[in-house]
Amino acid sequence: MDPIRVATWNVSWTSTRSKHIEKSRERIAEIDADILVLTETTHTMVPGGGYFAKGGPNWGYGDKPDRRKVLIWSRWPITDVAAEIHEPGGRHVSATAMTPFGPVRVHGVCVPWSMAHVSGGHKNAKPWSEHLAYLAALREILKQGTSDSRTRGLPVIVAGDINQRDQPRPYGNQKVRKAWAAALAEADLSLVTDETVIDKIAISPALDATDPLIFPPEKMSDHHAVSCLIRPR
Repeated sequence: MDPIRVATWNVSWTSTRSKHIEKSRERIAEIDADILVLTETTHTMVPGGGYFAKGGPNWGYGDKPDRRKVLIWSRWPITDVAAEIHEPGGRHVSATAMTPFGPVRVHGVCVPWSMAHVSGGHKNAKPWSEHLAYLAALREILKQGTSDSRTRGLPVIVAGDINQRDQPRPYGNQKVRKAWAAALAEADLSLVTDETVIDKIAISPALDATDPLIFPPEKMSDHHAVSCLIRPR
């Protein structure tokens, strides 16, 4: 059975007003993902056709109706859409994608950066506190997915902007890296893309990943896109 390509990219709010809009769209087309998680995005970046699910609009900053912190796009129909992390909100969406090898539960994530709501937004947080709160909530959601009758037993993909990395230039402290590792371990997920970037993809044991790629975004975003081919074991 042919594998599917899964990709994720933080496009840094590229919109119709950005000088990079056309090149960004071209890069997304070149990635040619079957399942794509975009973060810090607008509706103008979503590929044509397919199906998509969006995180909620309330992510703690100004009201910009065309912006979403995270969305999932799938070449195939999706069901059971949920956005289950409410504090901080708008940064999580999950859906079941009906792939050629069966349903797969996909979680799109945009973990808050170190200074989220510290000097901007609500101005009620400490450095890394929103990041840690999000990972604690994600850990519970992934755990619940194993007992929910709609998602129990399904292969799982988690993809998006994790806002931390270990090497080559560490971003984040030991505490937040341990929290991310614990969330993966408890859900029995493994990273399958390059750990040197902060956009990442993790999968459950029912899936196998090959051909991990880092896609240079040039100066269109401050992130690299990552992708890999995924198939059932």
